[in-house]
Amino acid sequence: MYLLAKLSLYEGGTRMPFIITWPGKIPAGKIDNSSEVNAIDLLPSLAKMAGIKLPSTYKGDGTDRSTVLTGKPSLRKKAMFWEYGRNNIAYKYPKVIDKSPNLAVRSGDWKLLMNADGSDIQLYNILKDKNESTNLAVENAKITAQLQKELAAWWKSMPRLNK
Repeated sequence: MYLLAKLSLYEGGTRMPFIITWPGKIPAGKIDNSSEVNAIDLLPSLAKMAGIKLPSTYKGDGTDRSTVLTGKPSLRKKAMFWEYGRNNIAYKYPKVIDKSPNLAVRSGDWKLLMNADGSDIQLYNILKDKNESTNLAVENAKITAQLQKELAAWWKSMPRLNK
């Protein structure tokens, strides 16, 4: 089992509960532990639920997950990407905590973590192993290579911070 703190890209750092209520529209007391909703999905999802059409010029990265929010579980069709800890000044980790790799992608059943330099590659079937205890990167080389390629391309497309 890996780090469960918020200072990582393991599930303890990226997973958080989301509670939504809308009497008569959202079933009360329903729990969905399998669907993902990213913060960037909130605008298109809530706009759809409110009957608001986003401008045709809107170019957000989020997807409409209103069906999940109204009680119909589903996996997100679009991959989610994370980056954490670009430097040792703003992201200084406590000495007692091992940090996760600094990049991650979640795509369907799979979550891949790696450092920006391509080291420390870890692949988990996140639906079967939420604790990220069994690295399946070697056994699933094709999935690992595909997600590594997607994650590297996403990372390359990100703006760089000036030092």
